[in-house]
Amino acid sequence: MRWTKQKTSRIKRGQTIVAERERAESESERMQIRKKVRRKRATSVVLVILMVTILGLLAYMGAKGVAEEVAQVTEKNNTYVIAAEIVDESGNSQISSRTREYIGLLEQDFKDMGYTVTRVVLPAGMSRQLYVDLNGEEMYFKVSMDRDTAVTAEDAVRMLKYLRDKDIHPSYVDVRLNGKAYYK
Repeated sequence: MRWTKQKTSRIKRGQTIVAERERAESESERMQIRKKVRRKRATSVVLVILMVTILGLLAYMGAKGVAEEVAQVTEKNNTYVIAAEIVDESGNSQISSRTREYIGLLEQDFKDMGYTVTRVVLPAGMSRQLYVDLNGEEMYFKVSMDRDTAVTAEDAVRMLKYLRDKDIHPSYVDVRLNGKAYYK
């Protein structure tokens, strides 16, 4: 009798034992369906993140490749013909391609600012320095090959204007330091 009371307490009125089993199975199936839905959602999120990452990487690589191609094209097309006389005081007849390129760029930068380089001297014992003579100027400029040519030319032009305004006539102007110039 005791067994029947327990059994009847779990089974509601109008239900059979078979109905109780179906309900238990259906709850198990619902749990499995919920797990599948969660897995699909997680998989979808991971796939979206992965696709966005791949597309971003492809866009970055494409932009980087285009930038490198443009840089290579501009480097190949920018060949400067040196019109100035080059004097090597050390007696070497060999002038490196890097030095020639620097002189060409410096000459082009001075030309862009309205000045013409007439002569470039490579002093003996100083491998990273040049003496630059400009057309119509009695002084020469000491420049360093470690600095950018555009900045060097800009500093030299500024110094020329300053010296003209103050009516100073030095023998040379040193523009080897960034943002500073010395004259003697």
